[in-house]
Amino acid sequence: MKYLFILFLLSSCTQKYSDYDVIRKIDFNKESYERPVTLMQLLPEGSDYLKSCFNQWLFFSNAEKEKNETLPFLVRTLCPGQDYLLQSHMTETWWTTIIFSRACVSVETKCGKVKK
Repeated sequence: MKYLFILFLLSSCTQKYSDYDVIRKIDFNKESYERPVTLMQLLPEGSDYLKSCFNQWLFFSNAEKEKNETLPFLVRTLCPGQDYLLQSHMTETWWTTIIFSRACVSVETKCGKVKK
């Protein structure tokens, strides 16, 4: 029990939430996000969900860096055949102990269909 308490004190966890009303998949960048200007009307059609996690043991890799580098590619895999995502909700989770860290991202979105 004593070791469990010490491990609890030496660990940390954080969550970050982001919402995006419209994402153009081809040029999504979380760090410099700007809402795209669309000349056509977008309608929600279907939904998609994706969760991915990255692990780090000691200092052999950087889970947070891997997550941030992979995030644009993960967003592009959502809603195949569509160029836009609507009402996207992104949750980033990161937790660490002395020897192990884990960074996860989950994206829940509606697919954006261009009204013709």
